[in-house]
Amino acid sequence: MNRVKSISCAAGVAGLAFAAGSAAHHSHASLDNNNVQTKAGVVAEYLWKVPHVYLIIDVPDENGDVVQYTVESMNPPSLARLGWAADTFEPGDPIIWSGAHDRDPDRPYMGLDWAQSEDGPRMFASSRLLQDYVAETGAEPPSGSVVNAEIAPAESFPSGFWTRTVSPYREPPADMPLNERGLALVAGFHESQNPLNECIYPGPPRMMMMPMAYNFRWEDEDTIIIDRDLWPQPRVVHMNPDAAPAAEQSAWGHSTGHFEDDVLVIETTHFVDDRWGIQIGLHSSDRKHLVERYWLEEDGMALKGEFTITDPEYLTEPLIIQHSWAKVADRPILQAECSMEAAWFYITAGYTEDEYEVPVTLPQP
Repeated sequence: MNRVKSISCAAGVAGLAFAAGSAAHHSHASLDNNNVQTKAGVVAEYLWKVPHVYLIIDVPDENGDVVQYTVESMNPPSLARLGWAADTFEPGDPIIWSGAHDRDPDRPYMGLDWAQSEDGPRMFASSRLLQDYVAETGAEPPSGSVVNAEIAPAESFPSGFWTRTVSPYREPPADMPLNERGLALVAGFHESQNPLNECIYPGPPRMMMMPMAYNFRWEDEDTIIIDRDLWPQPRVVHMNPDAAPAAEQSAWGHSTGHFEDDVLVIETTHFVDDRWGIQIGLHSSDRKHLVERYWLEEDGMALKGEFTITDPEYLTEPLIIQHSWAKVADRPILQAECSMEAAWFYITAGYTEDEYEVPVTLPQP
């Protein structure tokens, strides 16, 4: 049996501390968390889009001129759990908001802690800030939020909604067993290459490690469905191969499953070439073979997973990635339109192509 190389997402890189003018401009990294400001203006545009939600706000300066601020928040599913929706704000709404300012004091770009329209509740961009506000003021959480919802443990699996509990990678992990082709690919990594910037959703295992809520459920006695916020369609696992439709090649592949005691084992084949189909910065090929194992821990409040990936186009040996999720409150799966405009805001923080110090070409309007 081949030796396998294992990496744990829990030991991943927590983030890249790029500031404005450095090698890259991941948008949050351009913000100065020691310079939190509160401003008021009028909503010009509310982008309830993937990957992150943005507010474009017209703000009068001290001379009476209008400065247009771009304000970055989190992804739609994360905000939906806090009570946000596609119509929370409308163009023309007077608004007050607070958040970290860009490191350049002259750039009208900010993050978001909270925002409030003239007649609406205060809307927060993190669960911690909302919980602190409710505790301090006694205010009711916004309608639709599940921040204080009771979370019931899973009695068996597959069932329920789950969200990851591990630190995300912001660049390719350093200890993957890469061949020459894989090494060359990773050496040229830049976050602007993310397929989501072009509204392309990679397949598994990468698709199973995103910061979204996953819903595992039985569709019928022969089929398990894995659904996730923002997926264009659910993932199907055929538990009875004899009843499964003919396998067709796709980025998501053809998945069959079985149980080994209480462990759900999923084997997926029939892939196509897929950008970032293994891990951030690492593509996969039509030769990829994936085995996933899922099991419950912590009395049904934790879901553990292990992905074993074989792909001789990029890997010298099988790669094992360990992952984990926590039980969260059930709620409807959320859909939102993917926007290249929002995706490139997320990468560039509004910087222009000539402000980059890396060879990256931004999409033209």
